[in-house]
Amino acid sequence: MAFPDFAKPKALFVNAPHRVPDEDLIKLNELVDAYVIQQDRHDVLAERIRRAVAENGPFIAYVQFTDWWNLPEPWPLDEKLLSPLVDTGCKMFTCPGAGYDWADVEYLTSKGCYFANTPKSPALRTADSTAMMILQALRGSSEREADARAGRWYDSTKPLAKDARSSVLGILGLGTIGKLVSEHMQHFGMKVIYHNRTRLPPEEENGAEYVSFDQLLALSDVISLHCPLNESTRHLFNEQVFENMKDGMIIVNTARGAVIDEDALVKALDSGKVLRAALDVFEFEPRIHSGLVSSPHTTLYPHCAVANETFLRDQRLEVLLNLKTFIETGKPVNAVNVLI
Repeated sequence: MAFPDFAKPKALFVNAPHRVPDEDLIKLNELVDAYVIQQDRHDVLAERIRRAVAENGPFIAYVQFTDWWNLPEPWPLDEKLLSPLVDTGCKMFTCPGAGYDWADVEYLTSKGCYFANTPKSPALRTADSTAMMILQALRGSSEREADARAGRWYDSTKPLAKDARSSVLGILGLGTIGKLVSEHMQHFGMKVIYHNRTRLPPEEENGAEYVSFDQLLALSDVISLHCPLNESTRHLFNEQVFENMKDGMIIVNTARGAVIDEDALVKALDSGKVLRAALDVFEFEPRIHSGLVSSPHTTLYPHCAVANETFLRDQRLEVLLNLKTFIETGKPVNAVNVLI
């Protein structure tokens, strides 16, 4: 039977780091004593955390290897869930994923705690999937595939595929993912414009042109969403915003479902204001709006833009890098907040 090395700091893990290479697990074991509990819904996980702290704490870090598809979701990561850790000196919380709208970062910051995400591993896969979805929507591939599966041959009465080389892509949020999408689509000949709250330095724009939000709506043939979900972006794309867009435009969303008012999108699809929509995220997922499911003009994915054979390995290594840098320097490499 192995006993903890009390000279090493202790970290609380939610789920074991499966799919991590053996050599990285060896390095992890040299760095920290890990105590593992299993992910569950919020109330069950809260009790498991409380018990773990009482029996094995205190912990310097909370490390969550989220199982996105097989276990109940534990959200939100809030005071009710995390206070037993925070109150006993835990100073770093890290979870996989680029977005973190489910984490109460304001609470953690007020308690002098870091929250760290994993921006790199999901960014690469999400950008690849977004590029695919843009091309699918431009070509109307979901409609054509449905026809072929139903035994219907090419229907020339349906809208023709749009040409990427003569189309303008508008990106809302030229961050890590947005920049990769911009590079991908410029290879297909698209002109790229973007809107951020603040314009990027010219050397970071890489061929994309900065425009106002209203200009983004008016000029884009395709709009791809890469902004975080917060109170200012919830239902940002509402009925009025759709009205201000080009007729027959395309919208692609791999950010957060609630950035779009889905009732307004369905109405815009039904009227033809929006020609097609390609969506990987939904406001009330896993439930998808019935109007989006029934529309022949949608390409729908079950929030799997990041999923490929190497994703979990790379994401978990990025989580462990947050832990390693926190132990060695006092700050995780991907901290999303600043402590004063």
